[in-house]
Amino acid sequence: MGDFLLDFRDPETRRRSALQAASLLRFCDDTEARFVERDAWSLVLARVDGFDLWGPCERSSPAGNIFVALAGRIALDEPEWEAAEKIEAAGGLACKAILGKYRCEGIAGLGTLNGNFVAFVHDETKNEFYVVTDRCGMFLGYRQGTSANSLIFGSHPDVLADVSGESQNWNMASLAEFLMTSRLSFPYTYYRNIRALDPGCVFTIGLRDRGVVHQSQSRYFQFDFNPDPKTTEDDLAQELASAFRRAVRRRTHPRFGCTGIGLSGGLDSRAMLSAADPRSETRAFTLFDEENAEFKVAKAIAKACHVEMLPLKRDFEYYGDSAKLGVRISGGTGCITCNHFLGVRERLKEAGITNLLTGCYCDYLFKGLAFNRREQWLARTDELNGFSFEFYDPFHWLKTPARQEVMARLNAEFPEATMGTLSERDWLEVERKRTFPLAYEQDLAQRVIPQRMMPWYVPLVDNDIIDTYLKMPPESKLNGRVFRKMLTSICPESVRAIPDSNTNAAIGASWPGYALYRSWSALRNRLEETVTSRMATRGSWPNWRHYLRHSKTIESLWNQPNETAAEVFTTILGRNPFELSVREHADQDLVLFQRLFTQKLWLDQRVS
Repeated sequence: MGDFLLDFRDPETRRRSALQAASLLRFCDDTEARFVERDAWSLVLARVDGFDLWGPCERSSPAGNIFVALAGRIALDEPEWEAAEKIEAAGGLACKAILGKYRCEGIAGLGTLNGNFVAFVHDETKNEFYVVTDRCGMFLGYRQGTSANSLIFGSHPDVLADVSGESQNWNMASLAEFLMTSRLSFPYTYYRNIRALDPGCVFTIGLRDRGVVHQSQSRYFQFDFNPDPKTTEDDLAQELASAFRRAVRRRTHPRFGCTGIGLSGGLDSRAMLSAADPRSETRAFTLFDEENAEFKVAKAIAKACHVEMLPLKRDFEYYGDSAKLGVRISGGTGCITCNHFLGVRERLKEAGITNLLTGCYCDYLFKGLAFNRREQWLARTDELNGFSFEFYDPFHWLKTPARQEVMARLNAEFPEATMGTLSERDWLEVERKRTFPLAYEQDLAQRVIPQRMMPWYVPLVDNDIIDTYLKMPPESKLNGRVFRKMLTSICPESVRAIPDSNTNAAIGASWPGYALYRSWSALRNRLEETVTSRMATRGSWPNWRHYLRHSKTIESLWNQPNETAAEVFTTILGRNPFELSVREHADQDLVLFQRLFTQKLWLDQRVS
C-alpha cells in the first residue's frame, strides 16, 4: 500500500529530504508519491493503490484548517463509508471518515480506528499535529531524533536513516540478534538512533511559530487479556465466527474492486474465502511449483466456494530473482525466503486484482504458535511446555561476545525465563510479546513487502477479532480448538469436507482420526525429504535445501564481494561464512544461511 516520511526540521532540510525520500520509496514504477508542506512540517506519502480513495483530505475554516492523511488502510462498515461521503472536505474518502471521527470525538475518535495504518491529523485551531499508530503494530512507524530541530518520522527505517544521516550508524547487537533468532526485539532497528513507535498510541506534537514546542504520547489501546472461565469454547467460536465475517467483509467491499484471496489447502485461507462479502468480485489465487496435493486441495476449495482460481506457477529462480528488491523493500529484517508474493505482483495486477487478502496470523492468534509446546506422540495433540527462548524458528546459538548482547535483550523482554512454572496469565503475556507488534515477527517479509507494494488488507488485525482474541485462554488455542469450531460456522459443508492439506484430515474429524491422518501425513513428508531431491514439495513452499544447492542466482548474489559483510559476519559468528559455498551452507545449516543471505543483500545495499 505505501510508506510515509514526516519531517519537522527546518524548511530547506525538509525539502531536500522529501525529494530523496520520494525517490527512495519508489520501489516500483507504479508507486505514486505526494508531497504536502506546511510552515512547520512536510509529509511525503507513497502508495501503489492510488489516492482516489486513500488520499489526504482537508477541511477549510476561518478558525483554521484540519488536514488528515493516511498511510496504510483503515477498515470501515458501509454506514461509515456513506457518512464520509457527506462530509464537506476536499480529498480521499477514507481520510474524510477519519476527519468525521476527529470532529465528533476529538482524539478519542482516533483511538477507534480499525485496520493497519498510521494516520495523521494537523489541527490548526489547536496548533497540534497527531500521529496515530494502529493497535497491532502491523503498519509501523519509526522515529529519529527527539529535539524540536531534529524530529522526523518514517515508515521505512532505511529511508529514515538515509535522510537523517544515520545510514552507516548500525546497531551491531541488532545485526547479531537477527542472525541468532531470525527477528529483532521491539523497538530496536538496525540503526542505533532509530526506534519503532509504540503501537496503539497517539503522538501529539505541539506547533508554534513554525516549530515544535512540545511532544507527548498517550496510549489508547493495550492488550488487556480477560478470559472468563464461564465462557465455553463453543461461545468463543461463535463470537469469533461473527467477528471473522465482519472483518473479512469490511475488506471485500465492492468499492475496492476485484479481491484476490491467497488460497492454499489449509484452513486459514478457506475461512477467508468462505467469509468474503458475497457482493464482491472475488477470485482465489494459488502459488505452486507443480500441481501437487496442496494445489489439488486448493482447487477443490475454490470450486466448492464457486470462485475462479488463478494458478500462478513459480519458475525455478522465483525467489532469487526477487531477493534484492525484496530485501530493499523489507529493510532486511525478515528472512527473504518468506518473500512469497513479490514475484507475482505484476501477474495479479494483470488479472485485475485491486484488493488482496491473506490468512496471515491465524497461527499466531488462534493456534498457539507463540507458545512453547510439546506434542503428545500418540494423540498428536499439543500441550504447553516449559518456557524456552526458542519457539518457532530455531536459534543459532552464537559462541562469541555478540551472544551476550542478544541475551541481554531477551532476558529483559522475557523475565518469564526465570519464573519456573508459568500461569495462564504469564503465557498470554509471552504470546503477546512474541506476536505483537506484528511487523516484528519472524515471517515479516511475507507481510511487510505486500503491505508496501500491493493493495494488501489484513483481516486478522480487525478490532472485533482482537476483542475476541483477548477473551481466549491459552488452552483454547492449542490444537486450534476454537478456530476449528469457528470453521464449522463459517465454511459451507462442501468446504468442511475437503481435507486440510497439512494433516489430510477433514475439519470435523475426530481426534483419533485426526491423529491417524496427521501421523500418516508427517511420515510421508519425512520420506519425501529423505528419499527424493526435487524443487516441489507436497505443500505450498519449495524444498529450500534443493533450491539453494542448485540456484545460480543465489550463488551469484552470495559470491559478490563485500568486505564489510565479511567483517560484520566474522565479528558476530567468529568465522567468515564466505569461505563456504552456498551448497555447503545448505548442507550444514540451512536456516542460518537464509538469515546470512538476507543480511548480506542488505549490507550490499547499505554499503553501496
